[in-house]
Amino acid sequence: MVGLGIADYMLVALFYSAPIIIAALGESLVERAGRVNLGVEGMMALGASISVALSSLTGSIVLGILGGAVAGVALSLVYIAAVIMARLNQFVVGLLISFTGLGLADLVSSMGHKIGPGIPQGSESHILLVSICIVTPPALYIMLSRTPTGIEIRAIGYDESTARERGLRVDMLRSIAIAFGGIMAGIAGSYISLALHGGKYFSGITAGMGWIAVGSVILGYWNPLGVAIAGYAIGIIMLLRPQLASMGIGDFIASSTPYIAIIIALALASIFGRRSLGSHSIVP
Repeated sequence: MVGLGIADYMLVALFYSAPIIIAALGESLVERAGRVNLGVEGMMALGASISVALSSLTGSIVLGILGGAVAGVALSLVYIAAVIMARLNQFVVGLLISFTGLGLADLVSSMGHKIGPGIPQGSESHILLVSICIVTPPALYIMLSRTPTGIEIRAIGYDESTARERGLRVDMLRSIAIAFGGIMAGIAGSYISLALHGGKYFSGITAGMGWIAVGSVILGYWNPLGVAIAGYAIGIIMLLRPQLASMGIGDFIASSTPYIAIIIALALASIFGRRSLGSHSIVP
């Protein structure tokens, strides 16, 4: 990053933080609807693996991205069946989906599809994917605050029992929100493998970005605009890791900086949130 101007650095940070922002925006809608999906990491990993496999087989980046989105929504359907229909514990199901997605991603790549056509930085496909980070936050914000469907989603997330008593479409809207979250996680995974790593997949490619995305939702206080800003801020911190290492900070600490930063930020947000709300709980 040496020699880059501030504007260039900020643009590179957006390119790097794009998968975090995309996945976090999807998860923000899930949590607005009153559920938490801890399977984002696995969804991103499977999306990354499937996108490389499909782009390798077909030579089409578009099909690769679509494949990643389908992979994400496929795992979200498992979550819907287990949590919405069977009423199983959302946190346990989310963790199982995360581990399953990571395992399936490695299994797909073990079949020999580890390298495919990549998305060049600054290309039309790359800009189109990055534009999701810019267009989606205000669109989600307007949808949640200005449309009947958005208000219903907020209502079922705020008080499920009252929403059911008033005849709101609780299970249907939650399922739609969860499917949307899966699509976004799959696209984020596709971005990681096709754009950040030039069409390559390897085990551990997501590097905890799914967990960071979940943390960004809380840090952004479930507001799509705040979530995007939080994801972007974490992306900037991740870009600073080489500079921190060059300053004499140990490699382990430098590489762990984003995770340490988000833990501290979440702790501070929790403390200040409790002080501002007194005895009331924080409700997204």
